[in-house]
Amino acid sequence: MSEVTLNKIINEKLSGDAQKNALELSNFLQANDFELEANDDSFGGWAVGGVVGSSIGFLLINGEPECPGPWTLWFNTCDFEDTDQITNEIKETVWQNVSPCGKCNPNWENCGNSDETIFGKEFKQLCHSPLMFTNPDSKTLEIVKQLLMIKKNKI
Repeated sequence: MSEVTLNKIINEKLSGDAQKNALELSNFLQANDFELEANDDSFGGWAVGGVVGSSIGFLLINGEPECPGPWTLWFNTCDFEDTDQITNEIKETVWQNVSPCGKCNPNWENCGNSDETIFGKEFKQLCHSPLMFTNPDSKTLEIVKQLLMIKKNKI
């Protein structure tokens, strides 16, 4: 699905700061040549890849007031290396957005069985998509963009 269509959906489903920040992410993804692949099921989102065939995460724009709305970006993994690029602010933001398993889909047998240490902090029973940014504010969005570039550069 093209970024133009993504922007159209953002404009239709979101308003205010949620719309502004989602559009900023969409424009960032386009400017940095991230691949977006439409999800064909009823969930209605996009796989976000650094390059074709390499998914970094999943983006959902649904406009709903409850989580995971009005929009959410999940990362497939939290395997960020603790390098000079990773500031304390990035670590704290990641820790605040780690996603514990909510057992939302009984078809995911291993969901909730994942324990991970992320930047030296241990987390138990994580979701299969362990990092979830729901309706990020502009400050958090800047960190999300840094994390996306780190992931893309690892591919």
